[in-house]
Order: sequence, then structure tokens, then C-alpha cells
Amino acid sequence: MIGQRLNQRISELGLTQQRAADQLEISQSRLNQYLKDKREPDGQMFCRICRTFGVTPNWLYGFEEKSPAELPKIDKTALEAAVLFLKKYEDSHHKSFSAEQAARIVSVVYDIIVTESTENAQKAIDWVIEAVA
Repeated sequence: MIGQRLNQRISELGLTQQRAADQLEISQSRLNQYLKDKREPDGQMFCRICRTFGVTPNWLYGFEEKSPAELPKIDKTALEAAVLFLKKYEDSHHKSFSAEQAARIVSVVYDIIVTESTENAQKAIDWVIEAVA
């Protein structure tokens, strides 16, 4: 799902696959699996991809049409909070999501965090996780 967008961003930045993999601290083989949509990144890696290449979760998933240069800068704190919310939810509910589910949840939760108050975000996040899962 994200392979095409990730490939596009790596090209825009003028990076080779090896250099992009180095920046993500993964093997080129693993990056290639993401690029060919043979493997979905888990929540932590999804967050690292967004931070490293300066893209929002929605752009990476194709929900946003604008190029990364036209989008607001990624809120790294919100992105990390989204991943933390998911981790806490998984731990407290003894539940584990697939990499694709986790990345989608992080994407939606990120948007909620950057647009809502913390209190409203937590309520919305609980609803989103139940809906997506």
C-alpha cells in the first residue's frame, strides 16, 4: 500500500535505496520489501519512515494528494504520541495488531492528535482503534 508513495519520496529526495535504508537503519532488502508492498512496516517503523522522510501518515497511505513539500511539517511529537497510544492500547487490552492495522491506526490517531485537544483525542482514539480493529 505504501510502497508507491515511499518510492516516490525516496526519488524526490534523490536517494538511492541503499542510502534510504541506511537512514532508516534497516537493510536494503527490508526496504525493498516495503517498496514492493511485500511487507508492511510495523508502527515503530512507520513512525520512523514518516520522521526520516518528512511525510505525514496520511500522505504515505495515499489519503493526501498534495506533495510532501506542500504539506505542513510533520509534528514529530504527535507522531510519537500516536505510536505510544497504540502501544498502550495493545498492552492494556492484551491485543496485537497486524503491521497494516497498526500503521493505519497510527495514521488516524496522528490526525486526531494534531487537530483535537488531548482529552478529545483520547476518546476519539479509543473509538478509532475499535473501529479499525
